[in-house]
Amino acid sequence: MINDFFNWCVLVLEIMADYTGISYELINILIFVILQPLLILIFFYLWRKELHKNREITDFYDFHKK
Repeated sequence: MINDFFNWCVLVLEIMADYTGISYELINILIFVILQPLLILIFFYLWRKELHKNREITDFYDFHKK
């Protein structure tokens, strides 16, 4: 089952390589070395920003309750 999934992923990358005209290896690097870490950093930043925003709202309401 794992091998089938891996082979399907390789097939998708090969189709993308044929469609775009760039190599399988370059697509693999773009996705897993550049795009994935970039998305992780973006979502981490957005999560931290949201936490900070929620903390400000909570602090504001706690201040006015006193």
